[in-house]
Amino acid sequence: MTERPTKEYGLMIDRSHNYGTDYVEVHVVRREPGKDFPLGCDSDGEGHFADTGTPKHMFDMRLDGLGMYGFVSEHGEPCFIGTDVEYRNVFAMDERKLRGMVKTVKRVNDKIEKLQAREPGDRFMAFASAFKLSFAVHRIGPKRPYPEWRWMSLTEGRNYYRDQIAAAIAETVNRKKGVA
Repeated sequence: MTERPTKEYGLMIDRSHNYGTDYVEVHVVRREPGKDFPLGCDSDGEGHFADTGTPKHMFDMRLDGLGMYGFVSEHGEPCFIGTDVEYRNVFAMDERKLRGMVKTVKRVNDKIEKLQAREPGDRFMAFASAFKLSFAVHRIGPKRPYPEWRWMSLTEGRNYYRDQIAAAIAETVNRKKGVA
């Protein structure tokens, strides 16, 4: 008897200001029944973990560190850069994982091309669609040990992502003008 998937996957939206630059980032997270906070994806999707509640369509996908890591450029007219899908903070690698990472990124890029997604919010939705993700989430308030989380639909998440990008650009424009 095959175990029903118990893990649900979505996109976490995170906005931060580091070293004078505004970042708006999105990366894959999971949610498990009974947990009210997002979890990382470390080995999710790897073949030998197939019995851990990972949905079948996620097998052989490498999700840990996968995201869209954007920032607001201050050169010239401030604009948002960084809606390409890429990996960050991946600490252990071997040939098998590298092949899986290429396959994973290709799946997202193929979906982005198929949907002709150019605007960040459209790319957000294409990213979610490529893996049949089911939610978006963001932290409420500052980073702290036990933050509150806002869970939302992907459509709400897309709108929130767009709003965060617009707010980051506006703050960068104001900072350049000397208005703080």
